Amino acid sequence: MILAIVRHGQTSYNAGGLVQGRINIPLNDRGMQQALELGQTLKAKGERFDLIASSPLSRALETASIIAKELGMKKPIYVDHHFVERDFAALDGTPVETAMPLVRIKNYQFEGYEHDAMMVNRIHRAVMNFYRIHGDKKVLMVAHSHVIKALMIHADPLKYSFADLIKHVDIIYFEIHQNQTKVLEPK
Repeated sequence: MILAIVRHGQTSYNAGGLVQGRINIPLNDRGMQQALELGQTLKAKGERFDLIASSPLSRALETASIIAKELGMKKPIYVDHHFVERDFAALDGTPVETAMPLVRIKNYQFEGYEHDAMMVNRIHRAVMNFYRIHGDKKVLMVAHSHVIKALMIHADPLKYSFADLIKHVDIIYFEIHQNQTKVLEPK
């Protein structure tokens, strides 16, 4: 399976420098424009996907919907709750400049927080389940920064970390096999 994962477009929390995690914040105008531009770019490149999937959070669903429209895809967006953003617990709603130095500490833990190993394992299991269902397809998935990083870390833990930067509407391609995950086009 070829899995192209896109980070959603910008939200007001992103613009304001706040951690949003699982807080359900819609795209702002800039985020809608970013999604539109990515859809147009993918169409101009002749990219074709068998399926568009998304995290259930509105910022991801909106991004997926805008891209699907630009690509002329008529199939409904496949929503998979396993690809929701990391649970930042008490860090949700706090300034990124305060929270991210903590989050970037390898194996950082506190009560309620989805620590690194939990995050990587959840996303790996989610991808393997997705592979069992859609293994013969080329899929565009709209998700979140830490979802993408978790899969990159699973693929190559020596090369990638949660400190890596994934910008809005960045797209990372993965080749998924039953026993291997490979990053095809890192940022």
